[in-house]
Formats: sequence, structure tokens, C-alpha cells
Amino acid sequence: MGADHSQKDSTPTLIGSVQRALRLVEAMHAEGEVTAKRLSRVTGIPLPTVYHLLRTLSHEGYVRREHGAFLLAEDLPLAS
Repeated sequence: MGADHSQKDSTPTLIGSVQRALRLVEAMHAEGEVTAKRLSRVTGIPLPTVYHLLRTLSHEGYVRREHGAFLLAEDLPLAS
């Protein structure tokens, strides 16, 4: 017969892209104004992925770009 499915797996389902985006936010919080290249170095996230995540975070209002560097938005669009 099949495996016993009555016990739930205790390992949560994690979404890697969300984890990577949060690592970027944490790094920007620690570093302040920072380049995508530096973010890639400090987080270990490949540079193309960093750019994709920053584009999304920027579109959603969490990040802004100034003079070729990225930083967290002053007014983060968090739920109130």
C-alpha cells in the first residue's frame, strides 16, 4: 500500500524568491545606499537575479534607485 499521509510534514514550504528578496532588503538596511554588484557580493545572490528582484521591489515601492545605487524607500508600503 501507499505511504501513511496522516502525518503532516513538519518542514514548511518556502519560496526561494521571497527569501532572496528579503535578504536584499536586509542587506540594504545594513549597507544603506548600495550598488547591485555589492548586493550580489554580500548576499551571494547572482547579479542578474539581484537586478530582477530589485526591479520588482522598486515597482512595488520598497526600493528606490539614486545615482546608480539602490536604497530602501523612506516610506515603505507596509500594511497599516
